[in-house]
Amino acid sequence: MELYQGVYQIQSLFGGRNLFQYFFNGDQRVLLDTGIAQTPEKAIFPYLDRLKIKPEQLTLAITTHADIDHQGGNDAIKRLSPGTWLACGEADRTLVEDPAALYERRYNFLKVENDVALDPVPPPDAGKPRKMDLTFSGGETIRLKDDWRLEVLHVPGHSRGHLAFYDAKHRAAFVGDAIHGRGCPKATGELAIPVTYYNVDIYLSTLRYFESLPIDVLYSGHWPVMRGEEIRDFIADSRHTVELLDRVILLSLERQRPGLTLKELIDAVANAVGEWPRESWTLAMFPVKGHLDRLETQGKIQRVAGAHPARWQKAA
Repeated sequence: MELYQGVYQIQSLFGGRNLFQYFFNGDQRVLLDTGIAQTPEKAIFPYLDRLKIKPEQLTLAITTHADIDHQGGNDAIKRLSPGTWLACGEADRTLVEDPAALYERRYNFLKVENDVALDPVPPPDAGKPRKMDLTFSGGETIRLKDDWRLEVLHVPGHSRGHLAFYDAKHRAAFVGDAIHGRGCPKATGELAIPVTYYNVDIYLSTLRYFESLPIDVLYSGHWPVMRGEEIRDFIADSRHTVELLDRVILLSLERQRPGLTLKELIDAVANAVGEWPRESWTLAMFPVKGHLDRLETQGKIQRVAGAHPARWQKAA
């Protein structure tokens, strides 16, 4: 689908959710995200073929952040177009380059202390290891034409190296998964998975940053296109969700003085939200653990000494 002159949204499905990549057709041809391992051959290059663009004409493919549905196609891009440069955020580089590192350091880092994790072995959708040609740290500019540029934004919270892109000429933001609302939706509209931010304070600063930008339209990795008040409502929902998780965790620990495990707090939060499918609750380990870290730093809660799996209680 053409969004505006020279900019296209490529759509497929993954786990019942929309999976979007964005293609910029200027003097440089730039792709944002590569999907899962099969996406380049099944969706991206067939779409470019309809635009009469060959794989080798793709200049740059950028992974917005470290997740299999945004980086899994990197190896296929490079195999089919060796001259295309691959890029990602500097802080995500190790995870983007190697699916095994992604699973060990991002998806399963809570297993030892908390007994909460995903499958230990990356699935075929995660793709094969592939080195990046360059990385971004935010503040760079990508020239599409003499009068058309993309500003590179570093917007962590969901991942440490998460990138977003701002087209000031068209007042358009391409945010990947930097903003979460109440959770990620299915293509049919209802929620598919929980919010999955991790660093709460940085996530809140990301929300404030997007509020400060003059944005007329917002494009993301999975959510519908948003304009005007829809953008403000989406950011407000995101902030309200953060506040809700804080309240639920503190209230749950107040009621259970011996303390609660991460699994028990995930259940409490998911029940309070009420919209996340039960089979997806494990993914709430990221925000719940992020809130626990933050509340512990604030001195409001504390770990129970010697407990395994880890357990938290209200501070004395």
